[in-house]
Amino acid sequence: MTKLISAMKEPEFSWPICHEVDAGKPGQETYEDCPSGTTVGYSQGDNGWTGEPDQCIKTVNICRSPGQRASDANQRSLMIRRSFGDRGDRCVEQIATPRPRRTDPYFLDIPNDQGVKQRFWFNLNH
Repeated sequence: MTKLISAMKEPEFSWPICHEVDAGKPGQETYEDCPSGTTVGYSQGDNGWTGEPDQCIKTVNICRSPGQRASDANQRSLMIRRSFGDRGDRCVEQIATPRPRRTDPYFLDIPNDQGVKQRFWFNLNH
């Protein structure tokens, strides 16, 4: 691995591909999947352009119901909020939380004995 990482720093480097096993080129996915009940959101980039897919967005009703605890409302106030609704409906908001980064963001899809591709994750930064 040390030789490979050193070779990757060279300008003429080309990733070695093993055609015999149909592994293909490596891929990269910087972020983990968002938790269930949330969707991927994008931070705002420079000049108002869409930035990275680095947020998990959950749409919630923030109006306190009779049974809601004060600690629930306090916890929500620690997160980034974006209100929406063109009729003054301030009970519905989108709450953005940071999307977790993968510890091993690179992968290879390698076929197993049955020919089904399995994903193997690794990290080149160690």
